[in-house]
Amino acid sequence: MYANPERNEYEALVGRLRKFYGNGLEVGGYSHNDLLRLRQLDAKREAAEAEAKAAQPLNEAIKQHSREHSRAVTAWQQIGTGQARIADNKRAHQILGFDMALLEPITAPPSAVEPSVRSVEGYDEATAEMSQIATALESKARKINSAASQWEQYTPDQQNRALILALADRLGV
Repeated sequence: MYANPERNEYEALVGRLRKFYGNGLEVGGYSHNDLLRLRQLDAKREAAEAEAKAAQPLNEAIKQHSREHSRAVTAWQQIGTGQARIADNKRAHQILGFDMALLEPITAPPSAVEPSVRSVEGYDEATAEMSQIATALESKARKINSAASQWEQYTPDQQNRALILALADRLGV
């Protein structure tokens, strides 16, 4: 059976271009001018794919930086929630020896550390800084929420006993 090489090329071009541009791409008919137009579109497709592949390491660095910033914002939100829970029984937590410095309000969410240079290395440095900020905020959130949940899990008798023992310990009795 006779196979037309131009027809094979046409079908291969249409297949590649439809995968890249979608099914809404007008391919025209099977003619010399349409083949030229499809070849030009295929060259643009190849250039766009090469550009995307070259930008991939930078995009991954940007995504990682964004994830670390999201961690920091989530921890900031947890701190606010925990501080509100502690505020309900602030005096009791103060008697128990809870570090009241943890209750200092953080009014604004942590801002993202901007890279010094828009490169993979610049984003890696900014990500390392953002990771330290996120870890510190997560640690603070854990301390606050742990104290709040421990107090909330106590029965009223256990709460009274904990307060009495904390006062007795301070008095040296």
